[in-house]
Amino acid sequence: MEDIELLSWNYKDTPDRFAEIIKHDYQYFESMMEFRSIKKYVILITCNRVEIYFRSEKPILGSIDGSMHLEYPESIRHLFLVSSGLESMALGENDILRQIKSSYDLSTKRGKSDKFLSYTFQKAISVGKDVRTMTGISHGKTSLSSITLDIIESKYGLSGKRICIIGTGKMATALLNYLAGSGVEVTVAGRSLDHARNLAIKYGAAYSGLSDIDNIIKSNQIIIAATSSKQYIINNSDYSGVDSDKILIDLSNPPNIEKTQNPFIKLYDLERIYNISKDTRKHRELEVKKAEEIVENQLSLYASKINEMKSDEIISTFYKFAEQIKKEEIEELLRKTDVSERQLETINIMMNSFTNKLLAPYTNSMKNFIKNNEKYSYILQEYDNMLGKLLDKGKNIGVKNYK
Repeated sequence: MEDIELLSWNYKDTPDRFAEIIKHDYQYFESMMEFRSIKKYVILITCNRVEIYFRSEKPILGSIDGSMHLEYPESIRHLFLVSSGLESMALGENDILRQIKSSYDLSTKRGKSDKFLSYTFQKAISVGKDVRTMTGISHGKTSLSSITLDIIESKYGLSGKRICIIGTGKMATALLNYLAGSGVEVTVAGRSLDHARNLAIKYGAAYSGLSDIDNIIKSNQIIIAATSSKQYIINNSDYSGVDSDKILIDLSNPPNIEKTQNPFIKLYDLERIYNISKDTRKHRELEVKKAEEIVENQLSLYASKINEMKSDEIISTFYKFAEQIKKEEIEELLRKTDVSERQLETINIMMNSFTNKLLAPYTNSMKNFIKNNEKYSYILQEYDNMLGKLLDKGKNIGVKNYK
């Protein structure tokens, strides 16, 4: 009986490989699973992580394509930490819960979830909500956009600066929300001039296309890139005429701004922002500890419930096995003896009663034992293997041979 495993590429654990893997779309990772005959999975893709939670009949040995590979229960602990915002670049961020739910919903819609993945992701969302309710982990500024602007404000100040935001998506909108009413002169630049115009008008900003990057760099002291582009928007060659201080912030993955040796350019990419944001985590260590305790407690409850669900499946297989034996015996009886319809009905009732009375004490004891002694859950695997072999063999040569 397969446990949930994890393949993860993320900004923290696999930074070198992540910059390349994030360039792929959902279908790429879906094909990765289907190629390996893995049919049940949830794919979570955000700007800082690609994670695939899956159940596989065949074990996956090691990582795939430079991923971090975690087996159960570490895979579930990681998911709970992610949903709690403890693995986010911006500690305690809230948007990850929406992203987890969207990923689970998409998996369900595509027929790739099952009752174990469904329960797991519903539980992860619940854990994330509990952490935010019961701790102060999400108090204050927790989004990447707000942390970014805090860094600019504290190091360089925003007053009197001209800022260009490259992008028209959620991150760009969040930045504009924080800057609204600040008196800062903002320009929105996008690949689609219509999208840039619509977003800029909403916030009283100027707008521009991306056809003249030189002018964007020349006209603004601060440039923030936040797009889903798979290639550089600002290249090294675009810095050739820069001879005054510029602050460039790249919130994109893969990167939108190429690194440079130009001394006038101060570039902040996601890795640098993450290192700065670690200070925030240090100041909130008590809340982090509380959150981690909630995760561990919920992980224990989760394990108990999962074992109960597994034991239910095993018990169901016991009864299927008994039903198969009953069917074989009745067919044998009908071949040897004339039995009326009423007699057959009585025989069925008697055999069902016999099966229930024989199996109930043992299956209930097994269920209670496993539920209260999760470290012995390997017993479920042994039962599952045994019954699977019996049922498969019964299909081929007749279950009556196992009397």
